[in-house]
Order: sequence, then structure tokens, then C-alpha cells
Amino acid sequence: MNPSHITTDHDACGVGLVAHLGGAASREIVERALEALIRLAHRGGVDADGRSGDGAGLLTGIPDKFVRKSALQAGIELPAVFGLGMVFLPPGEQEAARSSIVAQAKESGLKCLGWRTVPTDPEVVGPRAYEALPVIEQCFFAAQSENLDFESLLFHFRKSAEAEAPLGTYFCSLSSRTVVYKGLLTPSQLPGFYADLRDSEFESPFAIFHQRYSTNTQPSWSLAQPFRFVAHNGEINTISGNRRWLRAKSPKLLREFGFSEGVRLLEDRVSDSASFDNGFELLLRQAYSPAEAMLGMVPPAWERSPEAATEQRQTDHRKTTARPGRDSAAESRHRRVCSPQRLIAAARPDSRDFIAALGSYRPNRQGLYGYDTRAEADDGRDGLE
Repeated sequence: MNPSHITTDHDACGVGLVAHLGGAASREIVERALEALIRLAHRGGVDADGRSGDGAGLLTGIPDKFVRKSALQAGIELPAVFGLGMVFLPPGEQEAARSSIVAQAKESGLKCLGWRTVPTDPEVVGPRAYEALPVIEQCFFAAQSENLDFESLLFHFRKSAEAEAPLGTYFCSLSSRTVVYKGLLTPSQLPGFYADLRDSEFESPFAIFHQRYSTNTQPSWSLAQPFRFVAHNGEINTISGNRRWLRAKSPKLLREFGFSEGVRLLEDRVSDSASFDNGFELLLRQAYSPAEAMLGMVPPAWERSPEAATEQRQTDHRKTTARPGRDSAAESRHRRVCSPQRLIAAARPDSRDFIAALGSYRPNRQGLYGYDTRAEADDGRDGLE
């Protein structure tokens, strides 16, 4: 075998989303996503122990009523606007990690309102996953001043905190709009491990779900998906070149964002999809809209299309591009999922959009949810306006 073939292995994950087109949060959205995720079990990897999964997770809008109730039970009264962090802390160093995060929050113009231990059942996970099990907690933040871009403030804080905190500190999500529950789990283990996901008050207007199968990175709790913005399935063609390009631009970007030299804009030793999420977030923080950022990173395949516009052909190829696969991203501005045409690029032709009475169901494999076909309205197109 040619040694170069070793670097050409690609992942083949399962991914999809469920969204309420009216924007209203509901429990059914979460339950649909969990059911569909379980039906994606064949798309994921499992360790030789037969129980440790390659990674599964859910990205949803923050279930406001549930989170406020849970925070109050932990002695935390939340303001009208707050940031919720889902954090993996290194076992044995969790106290040092918490102290570092609290100190960095103060320096970043935030106030840490408190910590909540996320209810989990470690007996659910497999032996290999248990060996690497982090301490999983939620932290809550409020801005010290009003009239600030809260999401950008949280981004700046998170990047600085991860650079200063003990190795192994990882924010699955930190936002005033979305939250990520994920881990080194199989799909059926996810709701069993996280009691929050089984609570009837855990509601969301959308849910992005992901089952991981990777052949080019080792499984880990942090590399499970969804990431903070993106859930991805497919092959990223230019990842090596684009990582080099981002590293070359890092000194300039660090100055523009006001970061110290120790901050990592591109996380080390991560998967293609994780790097994609890093790049997507940076574009959002540079005032690109989600649509512009996604289209810049996943441009259409125009090379053999004479109809393609000149402007399209001049797309900046120094940004990450992907081959036919699927990217689901949470719209960071409106606490909902935007239309799939904006957020799911280069969708495979073997999938369809279903608009039922409840909303939109968009998997990358068919047969993931037993919906009532009598409520289906299909216009025959692969995409929604």
C-alpha cells in the first residue's frame, strides 16, 4: 500500500436535524431527534469492548424553562439574558479548572453566576469511554455591562479560558442561545447517560443530531459531535491546505480579536469537522452572516458548470471546502435552525425534505423516523425556501 493512502481515510457519520418551522419549542422535537439518532446506530463505530461508542450528541436551543428550574435547584438565579456553558473538566483538576474559568470570566467582562453538576449515569458507558470520562458541568454567565455583543463576548472569553485552564478543559458549547449534549457514547446511551435529555421540560424549536464514525482520528469525548455550530458528515477535501492557511493568518487574527499569543484559533489534533467548526465560527465573528460563512466554506461544485456566475467561480478557495456530504449548523442569531438550503450544503441526492404538520425533518439517511405520511407535503425538490 502506498503510505500516502493512510491520510486519505474519511469519516462517514450519520447526521440530521428536526426543526419546527413556526419556531416554537416543543418536547416532540427532542424526542424525534433522539429516536432518529438511535436509528443511526449502524452509522457509528463501536469499540472492541462492544459498548464504547465513537461519539453521539445533540445540539438544541437552550430549553429556557428547564434550565432556569435546574439552575434554581443549584442555588443560581438567572437573569433575563445569560450564557450557558457545557464544560468537560479534567478529572482530578476540576477545582483548578473552575477557578481558572471564573478568573478569566472576570477579566473578560463576565460574571460567573455559578456551577451545576450535570446529572449523568456513568454505568451506561462502555469501559473505554469510562476510562476517559471527564467531569461534566454547566456554568452560567452574565455580562458585567449592558449593550454588548454577548455572543462575541462569550466567544472571546471561551477562547481565552481554554488557553489558560488546565489541559483537558473543553467547552462543548458556550452560548446564550444553544447548548450541546454529547459524549463518547452510542446513540441509545445518550439519553440514558444524560438525565436532562429525558426531562419532559427539555424543549427546543430544533435539534441537530449526530452519530460519529471516524477513521482518521481517535475517538474522544471532545471530538463527539455536534460541535458548537456544525454537525458534519462527508469528506473535506482541502482541510490540510486550509489549516495551514489559517495558521499563517493566526497572528493577524489574534491581533484583530485582541487575543494573547497563547490562544488557539484552530484547535490542535482535532478532526476535519472540528477544524471546520473553528473556521465557521471565526467567519461569524468577523461579521459574516451564517449563509455567507457556510457558502464561503462549502462552495457549490461549479468547475464543470458553464452556467456558474463569474462571481461564484471567484469563490475564495483558501477557505475549507467539502465534497458531497452534509453540514447542519445552528443559526446563532435567532435561536432556531435556518432553512436547510442555507445550512446544509452539498446535500446528497438520496435524501428528501419532509414538511409535516410539526415541521421540517432532514436526515442524511431515510427511514429514521416513523412519521405519519398523511401529514406530508412534498414539492419534489431537495431543499426548502
